[in-house]
Amino acid sequence: MRIESEDSFWLDKAACSNAERQFYEERNRCKVSIAGPVPVPGPVDGPTLPSAPAKKTKKQKNKAMAEKEPPNKLLYMNPLTMEANFFLETLTAVNQKTTPPQLDPHLTKLLERIVVGIEKYLDRNPAYVLPLDTSGATGGEGVAFVQPKELHTIKRTFSCSACTNRIVGTTIAKAVAHLSENHPNPNPNGQAVHQQQQQQQQSRQEKKRAQVKARQDMVVQLPKKAKAMIVGEITNVFKDKYPVADKLKVIPEYDIIEQDLSKLLTPAFPNQQLRVYKFGSRITGIGTRSSDLDVFVDIGNTFHTFEHRASNATISKLRAMRNFFCGSDDWRIIRVIEQARVPIIKTCHLPTGIECDICLNSLGFCNTNLLKYVFESQPLAQYMCIYVKNWLERCKLTEQISTYSITLMVIYFLQLQHLLPAISGLQVDQSISQLVGPWIVNFTQKSPSEMGLQQMEVTVPVVKGFLKAFFSYFATFDYEHFLVCPYFGRADTEIKNIEKSLPSRYSAYVASNPDCLLQLRKPMVVQDPIQLNHNVTKAVTRYGLQTFVDYCQQTASLLEEPSANWRQRNT
Repeated sequence: MRIESEDSFWLDKAACSNAERQFYEERNRCKVSIAGPVPVPGPVDGPTLPSAPAKKTKKQKNKAMAEKEPPNKLLYMNPLTMEANFFLETLTAVNQKTTPPQLDPHLTKLLERIVVGIEKYLDRNPAYVLPLDTSGATGGEGVAFVQPKELHTIKRTFSCSACTNRIVGTTIAKAVAHLSENHPNPNPNGQAVHQQQQQQQQSRQEKKRAQVKARQDMVVQLPKKAKAMIVGEITNVFKDKYPVADKLKVIPEYDIIEQDLSKLLTPAFPNQQLRVYKFGSRITGIGTRSSDLDVFVDIGNTFHTFEHRASNATISKLRAMRNFFCGSDDWRIIRVIEQARVPIIKTCHLPTGIECDICLNSLGFCNTNLLKYVFESQPLAQYMCIYVKNWLERCKLTEQISTYSITLMVIYFLQLQHLLPAISGLQVDQSISQLVGPWIVNFTQKSPSEMGLQQMEVTVPVVKGFLKAFFSYFATFDYEHFLVCPYFGRADTEIKNIEKSLPSRYSAYVASNPDCLLQLRKPMVVQDPIQLNHNVTKAVTRYGLQTFVDYCQQTASLLEEPSANWRQRNT
């Protein structure tokens, strides 16, 4: 830290505007050594006439006046210096007592935290502030410190926030005594503080209840883009979306991405086998050109390893991968999300222009295999999912309800119509089961006819009729008492009884991992049919659920009317 020299005018002047300060700073920078005045040549023989004294300019007068004023310098003090001084004063007072010192668990923990805090502070290599060198050897470097004796002029006053901020004393002993006596005389005016707090709490609760009731009474209107899609020709939706979605299931760019990814990451893990698996909406056949490509990278044969939350080893692998992405010309890092349930690296493959979500969890790939089987065995499900995915995006609900979540809701609805089998029925033969942790990830791929189910012919009236029934069903669904459960695929699956019905692999896992229970105390419960302890809609809020229900109700009503231009129908 540099201290300006004494001839700096704006520092010496007691009151100086910014404009004057900037002027004199600039002038001081530009000062140069000027030789004494050169005498004007006069007559050689004649006497020299005395010259008139030079008139002082206004700026010179101001500078001369400022030099006579006392300096107004700022002194330096670190805030931790004062805090440390208070702590040492209390520590010295305790050590001076004749009674032996005492230690309790709370004090031990706090002292440990203080030591750790000091170590962290010193580990950051704080810059050492030097005192001002008055000798001038360092060229005016350093600062002027507040003298230690000045610390004794500062006194503390303690107040209690639980006692209407009443002052309880100026020493630690008095503050401790106040707490030890359980806040004696909390309110000198006679009214107990807990009564005031109780009244405030009641008013806050009443206000919150009023807000909740107002939201419940309010009907959120469908966005215009969603309404335009619903009342328009449903054929146009599938004419635009279905060919693209079907084509995106297999394109040459995916092979290029897989090759470049393997080439990039193999040097990062030279002693471990590396395999790349593609999954997500693009692979299942409901994606769009703007959809991300989800990629699972298996490093060291971890396909069958399950982690409810990513371990430190997984995070370390993710960080190692990030360094290689940052050093590559073919990839651009968009974002790294380490704190998610499944950490991912969001990146863009520049040669193809496709954005990719890179993860180290195999369950997404397993879920994709299930959805591919469902769409192949019952194409109606694929058409419905393409529609509701587009509807979800136009309603701006994707932050709370994912594409995978709404797809599971479509599957559950078709299970109730006896068009799709329960997932539990496809996993009966456990002799050929493949596991990821405790979860069975494979299933018997039987055709609908083998299971006694009808494969619906996909026509516009059929799809529209099922979509209307889908939105009507979930507009009146009892989310408080029932859950969406594709695993069992039956109606009225009660939330309070679901855990008793789940297979033993779920019970055994949650018994040893009590923090990994299926999250049932949420406004909306949609259970993953493979990872049975995962509620895929746990992020949905009460207001988000109400908005979803309102949109479903309005959509069902609009689908009942004949298709036409929605602007014409409003006239």
